[in-house]
Amino acid sequence: MPRTLTPTRRVIRLAAILTLGLALAACATSYRPQLGPGPPVIRPTEISTLGVAPIKGPDVTVAFATASSIPGEFDYALQDALVQFAEDRDLTIVDVDDPKATYRMLGYVSAIGDVNRVQLVYTWDVFDPNGTRIHRFTGQEPAGSGGADPWTAVTVGVIEDAARETIDAVADWLRP
Repeated sequence: MPRTLTPTRRVIRLAAILTLGLALAACATSYRPQLGPGPPVIRPTEISTLGVAPIKGPDVTVAFATASSIPGEFDYALQDALVQFAEDRDLTIVDVDDPKATYRMLGYVSAIGDVNRVQLVYTWDVFDPNGTRIHRFTGQEPAGSGGADPWTAVTVGVIEDAARETIDAVADWLRP
């Protein structure tokens, strides 16, 4: 014989179903950029809009902000190497606070891996003067084997390789 529910039990069951539905709806969120350390995620539909440099030529200036997630001693080596290789490619780097900078670069650098193999992974987002992200450069450099902290495998030479690759990519992107 089927069991009938009292009005009180029906209200309790309905409340439980509604609560479960709200809890599940909260799990299905719309896209939001990843916040916190590391590069933000670009939605696939946005990637196709990133492309050719809108302003090119010898008068273009680039401002590099301090890269996120990189230990201080490597950040100094990275900044020095970026300036050195930019001079070799006739690319003008200006101070990050320069209001006349044509483009601003915001970087994210990570050492990932284990005791067998470590990679230095880097991403540079390019912003126009209005603060709109217009391009992204990414790369990685092998850093050898490491310990519990992958940064122990990274050397200044690896940082310089990443800086050279970054400047080459930026200079090629900016050339008419």
